[in-house]
Amino acid sequence: MSLLFGISAVLLSAQVISIAPRPKPQPVSDVRLWRASVAALSVANALDVHSSWGKHELNSTLAGPSGNFGRDGALIKLGFQGGLLGLEYLVTRGHPSGKLYRALSFVNFGAAAAIGGVAAHNYTVPGPPR
Repeated sequence: MSLLFGISAVLLSAQVISIAPRPKPQPVSDVRLWRASVAALSVANALDVHSSWGKHELNSTLAGPSGNFGRDGALIKLGFQGGLLGLEYLVTRGHPSGKLYRALSFVNFGAAAAIGGVAAHNYTVPGPPR
């Protein structure tokens, strides 16, 4: 009798554990929106690097020894973007709320628009004489 009681207690506890509320799975649309914003930000940064290459750089952090944008500035930009996206990934990893993905998506799309605007302006600036 006690064996039957023990088995039923184990089964009951297993059933209680199995019906415990689990975190809701992340809506696929929010994750896709965030991934699209990451892609947009990456493309905008790539265009900015391409449009600035070899031209005079106003940002002293990104300017090389000659004052032009080059390899060193591109690596710094790549490091900043990688750090930002890595941080976003760590923050969103396993996060049960779609609000965070949407908020970061709007931030990324806004940054991509601003950087894309800078890249568009850079294409109108003449490069150094060759």
